[in-house]
Amino acid sequence: MDLRPSPPATLPPHLVFSAGARWFGIPAESASEVMTFPALTAVPGGPSHLLGLFSHRGEIIPVVDFSYLDCGARHPTQRAILLRVAAGVVALTVGEVIGVSPVSGSPARLAESGFASHLLGPAQAGEREVALVEPDGLFAFLSLRPHGPTP
Repeated sequence: MDLRPSPPATLPPHLVFSAGARWFGIPAESASEVMTFPALTAVPGGPSHLLGLFSHRGEIIPVVDFSYLDCGARHPTQRAILLRVAAGVVALTVGEVIGVSPVSGSPARLAESGFASHLLGPAQAGEREVALVEPDGLFAFLSLRPHGPTP
C-alpha cells in the first residue's frame, strides 16, 4: 500500500489577478476580458461594494470593488475583469493581472457563508498561492446583497 500523499489535482486554467494584497483566480472560461473601465454612473442607495455602472458594447455593466468585498479596504483602480456567467455579467476591480495559468491543489471552500463562501483555496498558480473564485455563486451572492455596508 502506497502511503505517500497524492499529488495535487490540476484544475482548469484560471485568469490570475491581485485585488488588494491577495491573489485570486477566475476560471478562464468565465473571464471574458480585462479592461480599463470609463467614468461610472453612480447608483444612489446601492451597496457599498458597487462603485457604479457603465455601458459596454450595448450592455450595462455593474462595477464591484473586489478588494472591498474581500477585506473591507478600497484599492482605487480603473482595471477590471469582466466576469460572465449564464445569469449575467459584472466587472470586478483588479490590481495586477498575471494572465491565464494552470492551477493545482485540492482547494476547499474558505467559509460557510458570505463572500468567502464563494472562494476556494488554497491553490497554486505558479509560485503564487491563490484563492479561486466560484463564478456562479459569486454572481448570485452579488445579486442578492442587501444595500448597506459590506462585507
